[in-house]
Amino acid sequence: AAIVTKEKYNIAGDVALGHYTHEKSPLGAAAALAMIDFTIQQNLLEKVKEDEFFVSKELEAMKADFPLIGDVRGKGLLWAIELVKDPLTKERAVEEAEQVMYACLRNGLSFKVSQGNVLQLCPPLIITRKEISAALLIIRQAIQSVLS
Repeated sequence: AAIVTKEKYNIAGDVALGHYTHEKSPLGAAAALAMIDFTIQQNLLEKVKEDEFFVSKELEAMKADFPLIGDVRGKGLLWAIELVKDPLTKERAVEEAEQVMYACLRNGLSFKVSQGNVLQLCPPLIITRKEISAALLIIRQAIQSVLS
């Protein structure tokens, strides 16, 4: 974990506030600064905004195609696909979510399932559009195979 803030809020620079092995680590600070520089240099914020729009459009289309998808929601590159047995009752499709997850794993895509029926997509910010498209295709094919 880290906090980036203004120097004026660094009121305890010489005091250890807690007992963490990573606290005030020069190596950790250097890594964090390098990551901030990389994020700025690669214009990742703008890239992720564009990716968010693309993923939103693709997942909404998938939702329109499959009644198994009760909801899609996300921000940036953190997305959830909620699978339901019935779009009206929103009964959780737990078994189907597991089947989709294993079908995806067989095709090289790994993700977490939360609450038993929510596929959690959280790719790295540096993912390419080609990789996003490939991942969404794997999910689409997995859902189709579960419904067949």
